[in-house]
Amino acid sequence: MPETQSDLSLPYNGKLFIDGEFIESEGGNRFDVEDPASRDVIGSVADGTAEDIDIAVDAARDAYETCWRQLSARDRGEYLFAVADAIEDEFEEFVELETLENGKPLEQSRSDVREAAKTFRYYGGGADKYHGDTIPEKRDLFDYTVQEPYGVVGSIIPWNWPPMHTADFTAAPIACGNTVVLKPAPEAPLSSLKMAEIWQRVLPDGVVNVVTGSTEPGVRLSRHDGVNKIGFTGHTETGTKIMESAAQTITSVMLELGGKNPNIVLPDAPLDDAVAGTVAGLLTNTGQACAGCERLLLHEDIADEFLDAFIDHISALTIGPGIDSETDIGPLANAKQYEKVTDYISLGKSEGATVLYEGEVPEELGDGFYVPPVVFGDVDGEMRIVNEEVFGPVIVVRKYSSVRDAIEIANDTEYGLTGAVWTRDARVGNRLARRIDAGIVYINNYDNGTFLGAPFGGFGRSGMGKKLAFEETMQEFTRTKTVRTRVASEDLDELDDYY
Repeated sequence: MPETQSDLSLPYNGKLFIDGEFIESEGGNRFDVEDPASRDVIGSVADGTAEDIDIAVDAARDAYETCWRQLSARDRGEYLFAVADAIEDEFEEFVELETLENGKPLEQSRSDVREAAKTFRYYGGGADKYHGDTIPEKRDLFDYTVQEPYGVVGSIIPWNWPPMHTADFTAAPIACGNTVVLKPAPEAPLSSLKMAEIWQRVLPDGVVNVVTGSTEPGVRLSRHDGVNKIGFTGHTETGTKIMESAAQTITSVMLELGGKNPNIVLPDAPLDDAVAGTVAGLLTNTGQACAGCERLLLHEDIADEFLDAFIDHISALTIGPGIDSETDIGPLANAKQYEKVTDYISLGKSEGATVLYEGEVPEELGDGFYVPPVVFGDVDGEMRIVNEEVFGPVIVVRKYSSVRDAIEIANDTEYGLTGAVWTRDARVGNRLARRIDAGIVYINNYDNGTFLGAPFGGFGRSGMGKKLAFEETMQEFTRTKTVRTRVASEDLDELDDYY
């Protein structure tokens, strides 16, 4: 295993991937990608433009019309299986690359890459298993429905799970018969470009296209009248702008946005499990997870005991570069995120919240984007640190005295992505799960990893649409068409009239 980025050969050329070829941007500019653990430059990538998006959409449209939509669903599935095989063949290269561009510990990157391969395999297997319905006859009319692809899908993904998001927003669309123009985040575009090398070998030209860059190509993609569906994962404010842009062309959108997720610990909770689960919910990917735990709601009877154990647990974790196998908490993914999270920590202090715990970054780590875990207490519902998504290793603690209070606090948010309940009584856990306004509720776990087959998506300002599921996600990337046809009479004597 390489110990530094200098030991790893980066097997991509940093160019745009359009119509099966790697090409430079029309603007001719490039930008650097940093290792967040050291701020060293690890690669140079083409800075795409609106013109590049136009070329990519044309390529995707041509591939859709002349090739991809003509294939049987079973044939499309075979292509997806081949992509999954190729990812597994280059597994460790993907793992190391993700850790270098994103900063997360290697074991978390391994999980991400495994999920990326599974996603192509899952939707490859589902491509020929999503069908329409038949509607009973009315007189001599017979209706049936077919699920047809939209055409060109524009996918805009963030930097926190590069291989997984690349798979999430390409595998399902192309399984359904669409072609894709993918816009990765500028902070972490390398995993998408590495996957493009596989697509170049495996898929017909133009089925998936990748345009890297900052804001310009994303804006153009979201407004392009040649795009029939938009899939986006990212910040709620950006999602709102994408909806506004899509409204101009009446384009369907799928949005996976932010969260400010509650974690309710009841007085009968299994405390050891609840502590470990809360740590995982907070610190997976250094807190840069929309499904992660940012609000901890503790019953007053067990609050002190829980906090003692919780702080002991997080204080024992190792902060360091993700490439080091001993690291538990890696750096934040980029400079902008580092600035945002440290600003929120300062804000929480200025708002009057009590710092119950704040870790320290070892001096020997140098200039990486490291932020230690911070636990705030004595907060109220008016504080920004309580209401706004931090997206880092920062958690706010609120105590409650009754279950009704806990539910009111949990639902006092504009978001509705995830929530959790810890209790020894399954009846109570399932009852509260029905009362939490969120798309996903964990009972006696905070496993915010992905489970293919289970719908992932939120309520309110956490977005619209579901990914990772079978039926719900295939429905996201297909349109339902009703076909009505006249059939022969049921009267056998009248059938002679046909001849």
